Amino acid sequence: MKDLDISKIFWSKSRTKLLEKLFLEYESWNNEWFHMRWLSRDLDEQINSIKRELDNLTELWVLKHKTELKKKIFYVNNKFYLLDEFIKIFVKSYNPMDKIKDFFKNQNTLELVIVNDAIKSKLITNWKNILDIFLIGEIDKESLSEFLTETFYGRKVKYAIITTDDFFKRLEFWDKLIKNILTEKWNIYLKDNLKIKEKLEDNGF
Repeated sequence: MKDLDISKIFWSKSRTKLLEKLFLEYESWNNEWFHMRWLSRDLDEQINSIKRELDNLTELWVLKHKTELKKKIFYVNNKFYLLDEFIKIFVKSYNPMDKIKDFFKNQNTLELVIVNDAIKSKLITNWKNILDIFLIGEIDKESLSEFLTETFYGRKVKYAIITTDDFFKRLEFWDKLIKNILTEKWNIYLKDNLKIKEKLEDNGF
């Protein structure tokens, strides 16, 4: 067995992003193909940087590759002797919040975006919270579903979307479900044009 100098594995941001992507895809039963241009776009890294890291990781026996249609296809080496340990590292350290914030930042048709803090550990466990994401307004549901599937590697994310009118109609009767969602512990308000958090703190609802 080839000795591995583990210090050579984690030494750059681009390498860490690449390893996280590949090991989490592998853990989600997706290890069929990854070519460098796709990885470059997906990870927002220069293709030369991705190529260098892929070649280095292949040399270290972490990855393997094959050629299809004149393109190198890379995948995780399932005989890599630290495979399980590496998967655990990236599953436990994965934090989707930056991706979530970026996605919702430009969703101008949403009035409220609440994300429950438990979503950070979605890859490890599924907490018994009511919802992971609560939205008021309008959004392309197909785009949202694709984002959640990709960001959480196929894990089920509980979310709800209601219109602003429907929200205020339910508030008139202090709808129990809405009340429970709004007062659930560890809610993070990413957008709050309706000043919901402020009104809750002032007992305005």
